[in-house]
Amino acid sequence: MAKKTASTKSKTSKSKTDTKKLVKKAAPSKVATTEVEIPSFFVPSEILRVFKNLYPEVDLERVTWSWEVPHKIYEAEFEWRRKEYEVEILTTGYHYLTEISLQPKDLPTMVKAAIKTHFAGYQMEEAEKLMYANGDVHYEVDLVKGDESFEVHVREDGYVVATGEDL
Repeated sequence: MAKKTASTKSKTSKSKTDTKKLVKKAAPSKVATTEVEIPSFFVPSEILRVFKNLYPEVDLERVTWSWEVPHKIYEAEFEWRRKEYEVEILTTGYHYLTEISLQPKDLPTMVKAAIKTHFAGYQMEEAEKLMYANGDVHYEVDLVKGDESFEVHVREDGYVVATGEDL
């Protein structure tokens, strides 16, 4: 998480919210997550049907499947339209999340502004657009400053949702 030094705090305007108050640090998971690559013939037909309904143009032979334990999520990774995708589908057949890789320069203006304001001095390394099944959209951005690195989730409107590792 971005740490402000005393000199940074003194330069910060009183009208700005302190980053520590604004950012909710994600709690570390107590259960280790393991992701195991699996052949497509082990993916249940219901999961394949959900995937094909979402992405009918994607050839299933170009999809790499994995199983995420203990969350019981099937994850499909593929390239489409010059972008990398990850689609997460629960064992119940519920499409939970789609992640699409982006260049940091392609992030929405409000997201870049929030990062510049709350994480000054950090460089944006990688970015992904996270589209949740409920319609929420977040942007996950990897930030680096020297040896320190972490991820931040920011909504489209610039609200910082969480920071941490492997969000």
